[in-house]
Amino acid sequence: MNENVAFEAFYPHPAERVWQALTDPKALANWMLPTDFRPLIGFRFRFEGLTRGKKGQVTGEVLEVVEGARLRYTWDDGEAGSPSVVTWTLQPQDGGTRVSLTHEAAIPAEPYILIEANLNWRYAMYASLPVVLALMRENALRPPVPITYITEAPSQEDNNRRAGFRQEEETVCRR
Repeated sequence: MNENVAFEAFYPHPAERVWQALTDPKALANWMLPTDFRPLIGFRFRFEGLTRGKKGQVTGEVLEVVEGARLRYTWDDGEAGSPSVVTWTLQPQDGGTRVSLTHEAAIPAEPYILIEANLNWRYAMYASLPVVLALMRENALRPPVPITYITEAPSQEDNNRRAGFRQEEETVCRR
């Protein structure tokens, strides 16, 4: 049985933005889990969140940092018996960045652990990370959409111009 989980994706964003998403605690909290992560060799970090409905944590230690290109750290969620190793590799390409992820088990892992890791990393690579990358600007996550309060009731003309899901009755369903 293959003890590694590996994924590759192309993101239409510069490597600097992808690197920020992989190393900035605020960005990581938005697509993975809340953390105190720092991209410093030897730094011990912790991801905290819910695992199977219970509060849990993943601990790790940064093993390698090549800014904007490669990041390796241990990953210990307490299930496998010993830490595994997660490696991110970034390759700038025209129009974006190719990202490779490998999660290597340190010892032969139980199949359910590999299946769970596969599902979690698949979701991270193809769903949550791309969304965060799309929402990021060059150096900061976008602030939430502001709520605008109005002091008087809008006129019917304002209602007709307002954005939303309203459609004219004739365009709702045509046969």
